[in-house]
Amino acid sequence: MSCPDCFKGAVHDHAGEAQGSMERMYGYPCYIASAPATSHSKSTIIFLCDAFGLNLINNKLLCDRFAAETGFRVIAPDIIPGGPAPVSLMADMESIMAQTVPWWDVWGQLKRIVTFLRVVSVFGPFLIRSGPATGYPLCLKFAPAKLGVAGFCWGGYSSTNLCKDPAVEGGTERLMDAQFCGHPSGLSAPKMVVDAIKTFHTPYSMAIGDSDIAYSEKKVLETQAALRQTVGMPEESDYEIRIYGGRKHGFTVRALPGDKEAMMAMEEAREQAVDWFKRYL
Repeated sequence: MSCPDCFKGAVHDHAGEAQGSMERMYGYPCYIASAPATSHSKSTIIFLCDAFGLNLINNKLLCDRFAAETGFRVIAPDIIPGGPAPVSLMADMESIMAQTVPWWDVWGQLKRIVTFLRVVSVFGPFLIRSGPATGYPLCLKFAPAKLGVAGFCWGGYSSTNLCKDPAVEGGTERLMDAQFCGHPSGLSAPKMVVDAIKTFHTPYSMAIGDSDIAYSEKKVLETQAALRQTVGMPEESDYEIRIYGGRKHGFTVRALPGDKEAMMAMEEAREQAVDWFKRYL
């Protein structure tokens, strides 16, 4: 299930132009971040965006960073059913959650009501048509061979569940060689994470904030305990769940540029993902 923090954060339009290209694959538009010319790797990372999809420049820029730093091609498919949430929703959500309007400010109260109604008109339909589970079947189209997958927020549901799929239907070899997810949304924890790791022992990495509404710290600790009981210690079973102190849902993609600690945590999570993929792909 999604939370308000799924639709909050900052646009990183200060960080330069996206370097990749748009192509159609399996009937869907995709952002392709090519591997550096010096790379000879055949590996690919499927990048499953947050609720804002390819509308949000942050996702394209992160694809570029992944490609440059891992040496692998990165594919971000535009597969959110009904389309991604509009980026403008971010500012509206921040306004509603942060703004305090005096009761006697009639004009301010009217603007707040209008903003609230605008958010509800987008937020509600999006949750109905585009819950994290709805995009999972489409993700399989982009996984014809073994590879890596990175999922953020909305995409974390599918990236986690792809770990349970075989390379060939009915086969015993895993589809994914490595998985990373940042603040996943919609997971039924700890079961989904345990199943994702134990089914094919897929190398699994997660970055999560200790103040995440969608995946509480209590649930994270329960997940870690269940994993230790089911598949063993992290170093024995190729999984890791890193908890980032003081971070809320969305920090790995939409950190506020003016918040030094938030930006540092976002960079650390990116390095976590890059190191993981370079280790297993």
